[in-house]
Amino acid sequence: MFRVFSCLAVEHDWRLVVLAGLVCFAASIVAVSIFHRAIATRARRRWIWITIAGAAIGYGIWATHFVAMLAYEPGVPTGYGIVPTAFSLAAAMLLTSVGFGVAVGTSGLWRAIAGGIIIGGGIASMHYLGMWALEVPGRVAWSVDLVFVSIILGMCLGCAALAVALRYQGYRGTLAAAVLLTLAIVSHHFTAMGAVQITPDPTRATTDSLSLSPAFLALAIAGVALSVLGMSLIGVLADRRLATRTARFEEIINQLSVARQQLEGSQNELQDQKLRLDTAINNMVEALCMFDAEKRLVVCNERYAQLYRLPPELLTTGTPHADIIRHRVVTGILKSDTSEGAAEQFLSKLAALPFNAVSSRIDEFADGRLICVTRQPMAGGGWVATHLDVTEQRRSEARIAHMAQHDALTDLPNRVLLRERMEHAIAVTRGGGVDLAVLMLDLDRFKEVNDTLGHPAGDSLLRAVSARLRECTTETALIARLGGDEFAVIDYVTNPAVEAATLAENIRKALCEPFDLGDHRVTVGTSIGIAIAPRDGSDSDVLMKSADLALYSAKSGGRGAFRFFEPELDQLMHARRNLERDMRDALAGREFELHYQPFVNTATGEIRGFEALLRWHHPRRGLVLPGEFIPLAEEAGLIVPLGEWILRTACAEAAKWPAHLRIAINLSPAQFRSKELVPVIVDALANSGIAPHRLELEVTETVIMHDSEAVFAALGQLRELGVRIALDDFGTGYSSLSFLQRFPFDKVKVDRSFVNELSSARADAHHLARAVVRFAVSLGKTTTAEGVETKEQLDVLREEGCVETQGYYFGRPMPASNIAKMLRRGTQAAVCAA
Repeated sequence: MFRVFSCLAVEHDWRLVVLAGLVCFAASIVAVSIFHRAIATRARRRWIWITIAGAAIGYGIWATHFVAMLAYEPGVPTGYGIVPTAFSLAAAMLLTSVGFGVAVGTSGLWRAIAGGIIIGGGIASMHYLGMWALEVPGRVAWSVDLVFVSIILGMCLGCAALAVALRYQGYRGTLAAAVLLTLAIVSHHFTAMGAVQITPDPTRATTDSLSLSPAFLALAIAGVALSVLGMSLIGVLADRRLATRTARFEEIINQLSVARQQLEGSQNELQDQKLRLDTAINNMVEALCMFDAEKRLVVCNERYAQLYRLPPELLTTGTPHADIIRHRVVTGILKSDTSEGAAEQFLSKLAALPFNAVSSRIDEFADGRLICVTRQPMAGGGWVATHLDVTEQRRSEARIAHMAQHDALTDLPNRVLLRERMEHAIAVTRGGGVDLAVLMLDLDRFKEVNDTLGHPAGDSLLRAVSARLRECTTETALIARLGGDEFAVIDYVTNPAVEAATLAENIRKALCEPFDLGDHRVTVGTSIGIAIAPRDGSDSDVLMKSADLALYSAKSGGRGAFRFFEPELDQLMHARRNLERDMRDALAGREFELHYQPFVNTATGEIRGFEALLRWHHPRRGLVLPGEFIPLAEEAGLIVPLGEWILRTACAEAAKWPAHLRIAINLSPAQFRSKELVPVIVDALANSGIAPHRLELEVTETVIMHDSEAVFAALGQLRELGVRIALDDFGTGYSSLSFLQRFPFDKVKVDRSFVNELSSARADAHHLARAVVRFAVSLGKTTTAEGVETKEQLDVLREEGCVETQGYYFGRPMPASNIAKMLRRGTQAAVCAA
């Protein structure tokens, strides 16, 4: 590096060195500016600008080199060969043009590096070709390391200059890139000059006729540099000014084009909106019309013209509203008189409607159609009206209203309409002179028909009942179906005791007659409860409750009868509710207790097992009989938890007995409706530890008839577990035989009513009872007779071959604590004592 500084300080004229730097900087400014212009253009014009930029910087490099060479004083005369000098200029221009082209024409991070390396090569080529053109009387020697450093400096600074020029294209970017490019050229030149050493040698004097003198070269350089750089700079500035004006002009043209497109788009949009609006209006379900403040037609759609059959002359803009209305009336479109007077009357009616508020009316057409006309006022006067055909809508609304107030099966009024009519009728009774009779009906034995013959037969029966009720009531009466087999009848009466009773008796007799249901002929009957307004209540809820209480009393009295409401019935119902509440408390407070009644082998008198019977010790009422609380438990939904308690308690008690004794338990219909019956029984057996065959479950015909399929499915699961199944109350129903055919019962229990008749004095009753017992025994199943109270009954049962017997003759139901004593005493002793 000392050699470079020594060369620059000792062997160069610093004034010409400064001039060389200024020439180089000016050339760099011009080249970078042209390069930026090339970046902003496209296609062919870009490469023209690249060539100009290369030429400018190439000549700048060449001019810098030879001005600096004029400043060089090696101590010997110098000259320059014209051919190598021309080659050095061409090389500089060509390679720098290629470098600029690579930087602009490629993409990515490497384009500045690649272009800078080529430009650095152009700088080096120009310098060393120019030094080759140097003619001196001496020997030229080179320092290789400085030659290599000069080339590296030119390439590195060339890369930096291109990187800045590509990234920053403003004035500061141009200046920075020009400075870096100037440094690349100057640093290369003076480092390379430091690498050369000239040794005088008189023998190598040159006399080349094509040699250029330094003075001539200086003039040529100065002239050409000024002209090239000046023209290039003027060209760049002019092009930039032209480009700016062109850009502004293009921007104005683009703005005008956008505005024209927007205008065309707005016009097209308006046209499309008009088309859509016309299409929408003409395809509306409603007929539409618009009238101005002067009541003249502005616009209407096709539906409006079709609806009122308007001729073309009435569809023109400006047609008076009155002319269109007259056309509707006189042509008979509207349901009214077709005279001019009728038209004027209709116009007066329309004139009375408010024009500053929304209004709606229904016009009825002569053909029965209903048109809803809705007016909507407009700002500034006038109105828009829609005309909608609501005929089907009104019919549908009427059908829906009818369905909401009538029973779907019988088409009778339902509870909603009954309550509404009752309130109106009660209001009439408040005026005096007439009373209202409210009859609540409940069909007897309807469930048996529904369960045995199927729901279609049940539905047919309900429709037939409805028809008979219509036949035996007056036109003023209202008949309603409340649900299931419950009906209600209300009618005005002046003498309640006579007229209401007569009405109830007529209904009872009518419904007691057999019903022909096609393939079946059934007889049902009815129970009726009667309440009278205003005597028994002043509103519909109270009256229906009173009639319900009277109905409950009629059903409790044996069915097939009617009862008037009495205040005492309310007290009885109150007592019933109290009993239900006490029963819930009793289940939680363990007030229930199981008693056990033995059933024995008829031949030997040996105890075969015990039947569990429920007892309730009420803390205030004492012992409550099962006949009082079991039906209430079924109605209140308590029978399922109560039955589960019986199963678990009885099985736990039976576990204390000898293994050959069985425990019999009755099941209710509600327990079979619960999906938990089988799991509860399995759990009770598992917890108690008794064998399944020791448990006997007794079911009646009533239990099976509620849902025979579900009951038989549950019984089948239990029998597979080993549990014994018994058919209780055999002989009391007409379905016993069919049930025995469908399910393999283990035991048949003859009802106590037949056992009682075994000791009857009436021969026919006695023979019937023996026949039932004999038939039960003939089925080949274990037969148990209930209700044995005398030795005479026992002897007959032995004679008929009945296997087991049960009744007071052998022992009354007893607490669990007495069973052990009875078992110790022995069965034979008990029988003999009896």
